[in-house]
Amino acid sequence: MSTATSTPASAGDDDIHRADVDRSALDSAALDPAALAFLDSLPSHLRVVRARAARRREDLPARSGCEEDTVLGEAAQLVWDAETASARALAARLRALAALIESEGGDCADDVDTLRAAMALRVTHGVAHRELLAAHRTVDQLPRTLARLENGALPSWWFQKVLRESEDLGDESRRLLDAALTAWPADIPVERFLTLLRALVRLLAEREKEPSAPEEALPREVELTPDGRAGTGAASLRGPIPEVLAFWKRLDETAHAIQAAQRSALREGTEIPYNLDGIASATQRPVPLDRLRYDLMLNAEFDTDGVRVPAPRFRLNVTVPVFTLLGLSDAPGMLEGTIPLPPAVARELAGGESVWYRILTDACTGAFLPLPPDRYPPTQAMLEHLRLRSSTCAVPGCTRPVSWASEADHIEEFFHADPVRGGRTELENLHLLCWQHHQAKTAGDLDPTRLPVPVSGPEPGEGRGPGRTRWRIGTRGEQVIAADDIDLGTRLAVEDLDRAWRAFVDRRTASSPSPAQTPPPTSPARSPIPKGPPAQGEPAARDEEPGSSPYEDPPPF
Repeated sequence: MSTATSTPASAGDDDIHRADVDRSALDSAALDPAALAFLDSLPSHLRVVRARAARRREDLPARSGCEEDTVLGEAAQLVWDAETASARALAARLRALAALIESEGGDCADDVDTLRAAMALRVTHGVAHRELLAAHRTVDQLPRTLARLENGALPSWWFQKVLRESEDLGDESRRLLDAALTAWPADIPVERFLTLLRALVRLLAEREKEPSAPEEALPREVELTPDGRAGTGAASLRGPIPEVLAFWKRLDETAHAIQAAQRSALREGTEIPYNLDGIASATQRPVPLDRLRYDLMLNAEFDTDGVRVPAPRFRLNVTVPVFTLLGLSDAPGMLEGTIPLPPAVARELAGGESVWYRILTDACTGAFLPLPPDRYPPTQAMLEHLRLRSSTCAVPGCTRPVSWASEADHIEEFFHADPVRGGRTELENLHLLCWQHHQAKTAGDLDPTRLPVPVSGPEPGEGRGPGRTRWRIGTRGEQVIAADDIDLGTRLAVEDLDRAWRAFVDRRTASSPSPAQTPPPTSPARSPIPKGPPAQGEPAARDEEPGSSPYEDPPPF
């Protein structure tokens, strides 16, 4: 483990002895002049980092307070060994991922590289892209730190913190960070490591700033952000602080003005202004400010300066199982086929709409039933069906929603000169792709093949199963099979009905007398349907005993 030394200096003396760092202890590989100059310019607390004592595996029982307990001491050493193996495995994983990048420049890994990584890692397209980017940055810009991780000298968690803290740095700054970290021993406390790391990253970030960065260089963006609560979403606005504060002040003042007008209307009994959802009239109180701000932003009109904005290609779909609508099931609704909605939210959304669209699915498997081919361009009904069948880009691992930017694609190419040769415009030969993957398919980097549709589900008699597509990714022949989405709500409802029926049958069977207890019949079996008065000499039929009719205890649904 390498350390850096210098001539002793007084505390806080950052301006002397900077050239006295023992560079032979940094790394066996020579550093370029820019890295050496950067190391010489560092403050002493970042340039010279020493540990009070080495941390070794054999000292762990004593350091962790279990020296007298042999079992605990050995367990602690096993954890040490497992962490060392984890660090080496992480290094191997990063090197293997970096080797998957065929395109030039890891920061520009194309979609085929990302798909290949997603297949190997069994993660989504977005996660795979981030993993590839981290692997490229590690191998290309943090080679010395990676080498320490590889030989088990650096804990895996420390290395992951280095990756996260340096995400916003430029490539050259990460290389300088790598040179500086090599001189830090892994024997220092983790709290000190984090403090020094963040200080070094801030210093590098300040060096990247231009002396007088123009205001236009600051980000101006609005984006969707994750929200952990079920049924809710979030968006964030980021920009220069004067502009953001001015917008907030204008929004807040408008909300206060509306709330004051609502309060006055409620007091005087006049019409309540801006009462969009009837909240004020229902509660007899003005709408809260946070809700007013939300409504103002959500209903704002955009000034496009004469630019014609095309109508939305698709409506926003909320799929709700019919039994959920009726309150007979708690199967969740689905927003755009990917975001589950609590049953109460799904019912509220459905109740506020004047038009519902019925979607036909196989009652047993949940597969969406196909529509017949009609013409070369897909019909609107076909496009809607494709959205329900795959709410995201049909390429495995891609999570781009098809409702935002997608293009209908023929799996088997349509022959315009001779349509009878194949490539019909039918659902089994169509899918929706994001424009990036559509370009990759056109270029031959992606080659889908639609597999025959199963005529039944996993077991005989279960109906039509979901379709499947085989994808060849890249030029090396990697293949993966992706299945169509299914209507999970229908399947849940069917399972609920089946459980209820079985419970009914079991209850009926349990309440019936056993054969040994059943008295022998004294008369022939009779039909439960009356046949009129008895014939002469035939005894009159006895009244049915309560509960004897099979129709008096119906199924529980």
